[in-house]
Amino acid sequence: MEVAFEPARAFVGEDVTLRVRITNDKRTPLPIVRLLVRFPFSLLPEAAPNPTALRGHRRRLSIAGRSEVELRLPVVVTTRGEYWLEGVDVVVSDPFDLAPIKLEAETDRPLLVMPEPRVGIPLHIARRLPFGSPAPSVRLFEDREHFAGVRDYEPGDPMHHVHWRLSAHTGKLQTKRYEPTRSAEVLFALDIANGEPFWHAVDPDTAEESIGWASYLARQAIHAGWRTGLVANTHLRRGRGPLRVRASDSAGNEAVLFAALARMPNQPTSDLGPVLREVGRRLVRRTTVIVVSPRPGAALSHEMEVLRRRGCDVIHLSPLEAFREAAS
Repeated sequence: MEVAFEPARAFVGEDVTLRVRITNDKRTPLPIVRLLVRFPFSLLPEAAPNPTALRGHRRRLSIAGRSEVELRLPVVVTTRGEYWLEGVDVVVSDPFDLAPIKLEAETDRPLLVMPEPRVGIPLHIARRLPFGSPAPSVRLFEDREHFAGVRDYEPGDPMHHVHWRLSAHTGKLQTKRYEPTRSAEVLFALDIANGEPFWHAVDPDTAEESIGWASYLARQAIHAGWRTGLVANTHLRRGRGPLRVRASDSAGNEAVLFAALARMPNQPTSDLGPVLREVGRRLVRRTTVIVVSPRPGAALSHEMEVLRRRGCDVIHLSPLEAFREAAS
């Protein structure tokens, strides 16, 4: 028996199907096959008559000899998270149902439901971002005030960038390198709390809104070609440090980042300020830091100012402020 979600990763609101394939390898038919698929809470088949009942799908089948039956059950996904089936029970019996045999199966992979990227970000806020909405192309300009070293000359390099003294010394043309005015690297700092201290500011609904914002903006940044990372004041596993996805432009970075956004709890485990302080020590100049925080407290505001003094471009976004502006 094979049980699998198709696709295994989806965004909230997308179509997902649970595929169940039962194979009879023997010549003898199976006249009675009773199937029960037990779904986890918040994940139900579309045909479920009563969502508050057994959260399961029941089906009675008959399978001929040396054949198979495949069921495809559409599933409703309304909440982000990682979902494992609670179980798949199959009862095979004789024509008189006198000697039933119970079998169990499990899925090899869970269903990963990623947060719906929120498109309701006000345009005046989106315009503050370097990758914007719609995302503009990212152009990097060299800052002549910040010398970064030399490299071998390449055809097309401006002649005024040639390091003539070093070229004469090495006998080979060398080109000066300068730091870009903007690094094509962005770090999203996601505040799951609704203020400071975090244990007095737990608000799951606001946290979900912040996660949705970060999801949308991270997708914009990745598709615009930015190396994108993520930190948050929560963790994926108990006893581990704060959640962190290192900035990368690799092909699999988007999947890794969205998997973290899908799995993260909406309960904070610390204030974001200390998390940003630790991560900020390793950031290079010109890194764009986007802090998604409903109500940044004094500690977080201080760390944001420290990063600005170190040469980072720090942008604060608050879903709550956007709501107030929309209401007014």
